[in-house]
Amino acid sequence: MDINSFFNFVANNPLGLNWIDLVIIILIAFYAVEGYFLGFFASLIDLISFIFSFVFGLSFYSIIAKFLVVYLHTPQGFANAIGFLVLAIVSEIILNVILKKFLFRFSVYFKIHTQKSRVFVMESVLGILPGALSAVILSAFILSLIITLPFSVFLKRSVNDSKIGRVLVLNTQGFAKSLNQVFGGAVNDTLSFLTIEPKSNKSVNLNFKTKNLSTDIVSENEMFSFVNSERVKRGLSELSFSQDLTNVGRDHCKDMLERGYFSHNTPEGLTPFDRMAAAGIAFKYGGENLALAPNSSLAMKGLMESEGHKANILSKDFKKLGVGAIDGGVYGIMFCQEFTD
Repeated sequence: MDINSFFNFVANNPLGLNWIDLVIIILIAFYAVEGYFLGFFASLIDLISFIFSFVFGLSFYSIIAKFLVVYLHTPQGFANAIGFLVLAIVSEIILNVILKKFLFRFSVYFKIHTQKSRVFVMESVLGILPGALSAVILSAFILSLIITLPFSVFLKRSVNDSKIGRVLVLNTQGFAKSLNQVFGGAVNDTLSFLTIEPKSNKSVNLNFKTKNLSTDIVSENEMFSFVNSERVKRGLSELSFSQDLTNVGRDHCKDMLERGYFSHNTPEGLTPFDRMAAAGIAFKYGGENLALAPNSSLAMKGLMESEGHKANILSKDFKKLGVGAIDGGVYGIMFCQEFTD
């Protein structure tokens, strides 16, 4: 099979998998085989190290990220990724050394005394499971960095289009969100998702500005469908589409990306309600949800896991919805959900 044939197979395989999916499958297979040869105990040590470092990185990356943002003016997404990477790698190395130091003698003793028995074979076979799980965690680790680091649109889109990778990233974001809730605050920031509470006047400096923007109509339609899907699940009426609200959302998304801030209020102090009124929209009740994320699925998942944003999405007071989605390239997609009665 030549290179062209391989890429044609990847693009047209019956399972709908892309090249990211195939890399993940190959990585899992490799680690499973490695787990077999290493044996259960050595593979288990690697798995424990991976899990701990992953959790540790997700829990405390913001400490390093805040330092990079405040003192080195690093873009938020890049700072998050660096903090996560540094803490995860350092903690993984330290824990791996400690565990292997304490368990090495037991593992050697076990293998020496079971080398010619069925138990030895079983120990090798059992090593497949922690080996494969280590590959899953490693894949989630790498994919989280890819969609967070602002450098390659191609890689970000490949991950977004990946069936396996998309699931791993979604679950990573959900786990990070759970950890983030411990610390609270108006700004809800995970590796792949940034938002701010609906009633907050806080403004976040993105530490980047870009005018290389495009309207992402596909993501707007997906987000609109997601909102109504959540409402229908709970027996609520669907919201009707509003082009005027969509335009308000698009304009605010563009403004935030072009001027490098993230807030419900503009630097001049204009609130969402001021912008709606300026567009000639009559309303008694209004609301706005903001999100900066790699895709609509991650954005919607993050919003639904936030009580304030979820309340807007499921409010009985709202009848109309407009979604603005502006693609900022390597920096992700800025979403604005605009609600009125």
